[in-house]
Amino acid sequence: MGTTYQVRQIDEKPVLAAKIEARLKQINKVFSTWDANSELSLLNKKPINKWLNITNELFFVLLEAKKIHLQTDGYFDPGIGNLIDLWGFGAVKNLQNLQKPSMEKVAKVLKNSSIRHLQFRPGMVKKTKNIRLNLSAIAKGYAVDEIAKLLLENGAENFLVELGGEVLVRGKNGKKAWVIGVERPNNSTPIAVKLTNQAIASSGDYRNFFVWQGQKYSHILQPKTGLPAKTNLAAVSVFHNQTMLADAYATAMMAMGSELAIKLAKRLNLSAIMVLNEANKFKILRINL
Repeated sequence: MGTTYQVRQIDEKPVLAAKIEARLKQINKVFSTWDANSELSLLNKKPINKWLNITNELFFVLLEAKKIHLQTDGYFDPGIGNLIDLWGFGAVKNLQNLQKPSMEKVAKVLKNSSIRHLQFRPGMVKKTKNIRLNLSAIAKGYAVDEIAKLLLENGAENFLVELGGEVLVRGKNGKKAWVIGVERPNNSTPIAVKLTNQAIASSGDYRNFFVWQGQKYSHILQPKTGLPAKTNLAAVSVFHNQTMLADAYATAMMAMGSELAIKLAKRLNLSAIMVLNEANKFKILRINL
């Protein structure tokens, strides 16, 4: 999925590297937008208004994504792949030619950019518009959960799984709790967080962006406008039992800004760390922690 992973296993158990690698290859073959022949990439090429059979794995994640889309009032939307590509943040991009697309082009592409245009039947989906699905804000978290499941099934009790910055831990790191460093946008000392049998997923606007004519454009898009989100949030980290859900909620919060993000966290009883950018000064806000 265009990123890296690490697994740290503390138990004196058989090394599961081969099984982990094999499982990640399976997941990649389903969800990767970096693989033109993945199941998701092939689905994106299929015609509209036709019911299509998909694997249970892809169906499960798409259905969860649709639920979170509704739950977050549309701020989480993995159906905006066309917009992601338009802005140059997709799998294929030429960093030398990145520039702001015209508002007319954005408006045109926005019409074919939402998971609202994906219908479901058991084991099947139908695109009612020529949308392009991009599950990068939920599939990485799903992959972390699946590797943790594999480790537990093979007797591991103390481990850390990280993929693309999304992290899940079980048990302890030796005799101590796992401690995760949450990055600050200004590269100062990370925020140390103790995790116990929990996941943390982060989203921010300070790594993946481009500058054109002196203006910064973030990879976090606002699904309702098709434009890069401009909020007072520089970064969000969400804690959850499922990395997949933490991953999606963090992305939604970045798109909606702190006011709505705080309301969402309180409504869903989510724990989160928000980094607010106030006049170029960063303020740390802890919710339900």
